Amino acid sequence: MFAGSGGVRTGWRAAVFVALCVVQLGVVMALLAIVFSHTGDAALIVSGRYTPLFIAVNELALLLPVVGATLAMAFLENVRFSAYGLSGAGRAARLASGLGVGMAALGLLALVLLATGHGVAVSGGLGWISAIRYGAAWLAVSLLTGLAEELAFRGYLLTTLGRGIGFLPAAGLTSLLFCVLHGLNTGESAIGLVDLLGAGLVLCLGIWLTRSLWWAIGFHGGWDYAENYVFGTHDSGASCLGTLLDFTPRGAAYLSGGLTGPEGSLFSLGVLALTAAALWATRGRFVH
Repeated sequence: MFAGSGGVRTGWRAAVFVALCVVQLGVVMALLAIVFSHTGDAALIVSGRYTPLFIAVNELALLLPVVGATLAMAFLENVRFSAYGLSGAGRAARLASGLGVGMAALGLLALVLLATGHGVAVSGGLGWISAIRYGAAWLAVSLLTGLAEELAFRGYLLTTLGRGIGFLPAAGLTSLLFCVLHGLNTGESAIGLVDLLGAGLVLCLGIWLTRSLWWAIGFHGGWDYAENYVFGTHDSGASCLGTLLDFTPRGAAYLSGGLTGPEGSLFSLGVLALTAAALWATRGRFVH
């Protein structure tokens, strides 16, 4: 029940990893609650908009437990930390390629919404200095988001489950988990959750083509960067402070995305499908 010819069975390994993440996440959140009870969060949320610092704190609260759990599993399995998708040559190139494709995909989605009248974009009102400062801050935070969430869902879990049940079932399972946990965000919609499931599968496809997590980290970060900073759209119902443009949805929410953001639009499914088709057609030439 617990062990096979290869040692502890895949499901139990994944369960131990998740349990380690949950326990450490509980400790981190408790510590943050104590800190914020004394300092408040006025510096993190301004006029109802999230600052780069707010997102950074939240993503670090996820990244630290995930890194801790991954290190523990690497020790137990007697492998390097990088064995779960972070090893290999060309890491910087894959990260940069994913970043560019992610930004292009969200940019295409935003342009479709603008062209069809399902959104209006105006200047975010930033001066040159503020644009550079916020641009750099949001880029760093977006890549941090990509690292934290990809390592959490498609690092150890995808690698280990893929060995046990096959890559395709593992991709479906981790993408479903990615979708379900994002459903805890108050601003998510039903279409948004379907889009998140699709996004998870596209990220898994990129990982399969590159045999690496770095392209997925870049794509995730590029999508968020274009969403949160370049176009200034909503993201799972939240809006960000210090954006290059300020995007306002127009019309039916199932097409505009509404307050969920572009990922709550049916057009997003089309863009994700187009991205997957491009990845498959090129067989990963532009993700290597």
